[in-house]
Formats: sequence, structure tokens, C-alpha cells
Amino acid sequence: MDNSAVDQMLESGALCRVGAEDLDEFLAGDQLAVLFFAGGKSQRGDAHDVAVALREILRDYPGGIRAGLVEPSEETDLQPRFRVLVAPSLALVHGGSTLEVIPRVRDWSDYAGAFQRYLGPPGGTQTKEA
Repeated sequence: MDNSAVDQMLESGALCRVGAEDLDEFLAGDQLAVLFFAGGKSQRGDAHDVAVALREILRDYPGGIRAGLVEPSEETDLQPRFRVLVAPSLALVHGGSTLEVIPRVRDWSDYAGAFQRYLGPPGGTQTKEA
């Protein structure tokens, strides 16, 4: 993907690639998972903006979230499973169930509020049940 924020996150290990074959393994466990449906070339600018927001969320909750970039070739097949209607979108998933989908580029407060609903405030000592 020719998108600097996404590339940087992949290189740093903050974001991993996820496809249909390893998706269930990625979602297993008790941690909140976020699936990033970046979309194709026509959404590249918006995907970059969403990636920047996701990068900041991951910094706010170090070690509290697993983040995966859905393989572009598999997005269309996986979107219905996670209630994703448009790209780019972030799907927040816990226990295999989609908790919430954040479609397109949003205000920072929309991203922060969504993650706070499930993890509590950034830097807090307690997390909420997802």
C-alpha cells in the first residue's frame, strides 16, 4: 500500500496484515481488536487520515489494542462479517463480535469516544468490559 502512515505502522509492528486465513487467530483472545479496512486507490487520502488517527489511538492505549490491516484483496469478502459498508473504516471487535464501526474520516472526538467506551480513558488504570 502506497500510504506513508500505514507503511510506517506496518514497519513498526503497530499494525499487522490480516487475511481470511489468519483472521480468527488474530481476533482470538480477550484484547480489543481493530480491523482497518483501508479501501482501494480512490480512498488513499482518506485512508491516510484514518491511519493517522489509529496511530494516535494506539499510542494512547499502549498494548491495549491489536490492530490489523485487512488485506485489500479480501476486504470486499470480509466487510459484511464486520458490518463495514464503506472504506476506509475501523471495525472494533471483541470476542469475535463487532462492537462498533467507525466509517470514513471523522473528528478526533469520534475516534477517542469510541475507544473510550470500551477501554476507558487513555492512560487510565482500569479498562471497561468490552
